[in-house]
Amino acid sequence: MGRPSNIIVVSEDYRKLAEQFFTYQKRLGYTRKSNKARFNYLNEFLEWLERQGLLSIAQIQAPEINRYYSYISSRPSKKDGGALSQKTTHSHMRIIRDLFEMLLRSGQIQTNPCSTLNFPYPKGSEERTVLDQDEIKQLYQATETAQERAILSLAYGCGLRVGELVKCNVEDIRLREKILIVPEGKGNKRRVVPLSNGVVNDLANYFYNERDELTKGRDYKLNQNSFMLHSRGGRMRTHTYNKYLKAIIERTGNEAIKEKQITIHSLRHSIATHLLEQGIAVEQVRMFLGHSQLETTQIYTHISKEQLKELIK
Repeated sequence: MGRPSNIIVVSEDYRKLAEQFFTYQKRLGYTRKSNKARFNYLNEFLEWLERQGLLSIAQIQAPEINRYYSYISSRPSKKDGGALSQKTTHSHMRIIRDLFEMLLRSGQIQTNPCSTLNFPYPKGSEERTVLDQDEIKQLYQATETAQERAILSLAYGCGLRVGELVKCNVEDIRLREKILIVPEGKGNKRRVVPLSNGVVNDLANYFYNERDELTKGRDYKLNQNSFMLHSRGGRMRTHTYNKYLKAIIERTGNEAIKEKQITIHSLRHSIATHLLEQGIAVEQVRMFLGHSQLETTQIYTHISKEQLKELIK
């Protein structure tokens, strides 16, 4: 994947910023097609900043981002002149969140101006299918590799969003401490997820056996920190995770499960439902899923390893 050819902003600082963002997205494993769409959204934001006379990224705070949200929500579609869909508007704003996330991680800014903002997610676009505990057990029984079992344990056992799965790196999983760190979840919220013994065993089995085989004799510099690797040694992306899940579902032989619209995110919804069924308080489940800010030491006062043990053995 070469250098992007559609950097059309005028400011030299913004040109460099666009190139930096492109490299950042490439390192995260986005495809050429996906990167192009994201880059177009970024260009529109940077062009808008230039028209407003905002020529330094350091000037951008929450009010400016809210102004852009108002602009992008009301501008007509470039395809048909109609109103932009809520999904497209949300995608535009997601790029801005990712941009400032990159700047925060690289130390170029001290705070993310998007952290206090909330942009409505498209209604009805998020999969809400929930599997019962017996169906989850059948999925685990249908796995054929340590990697497949590890995928289930990250999505169900840890309640990770698919975007968090994609970004999950080796250093984020601390098997000896039995915790998984999500450095920047939705809304740039950091959280620490406790791991049950069963999840630790699943992740360790994959990491020390199958993952080692995927890295032998390969040059995968861009993805060397990725915990989960695909068959060619690169960082797994959303469609790959769902492809693995689909194969597991087919092997269950359970038509009721196969008829459901199950995605990786369905497993997250399922663990949330099951924890509530176990009698765990709603506030605790919300923290486990990353719906509020957590400090590392606070996680153990909420969802404990013992509570998870009953679900993920």
